[in-house]
Amino acid sequence: MFISAAVPSAAGLLIGLFWQPVGIAAPVVFGLLLIGAVRFHAKAGDYANPKTGATRWHPPLTAVAAAITLASLLGGGV
Repeated sequence: MFISAAVPSAAGLLIGLFWQPVGIAAPVVFGLLLIGAVRFHAKAGDYANPKTGATRWHPPLTAVAAAITLASLLGGGV
């Protein structure tokens, strides 16, 4: 399932560099794909496994990094 969604998302991101409507839609769809992946792994219990406890911090840390990047791009710097 991931490959069937990731390949068109990546292609959309590349096409979006040259065609603005796709450039706006592709990141939104790609973000939804990533949110779905986090939801799937959380539902499967991947983040609750004590042997891999460090991975439970990856989704929130990634969200913080994305928020800082977005704020930096929209605000002209952090």
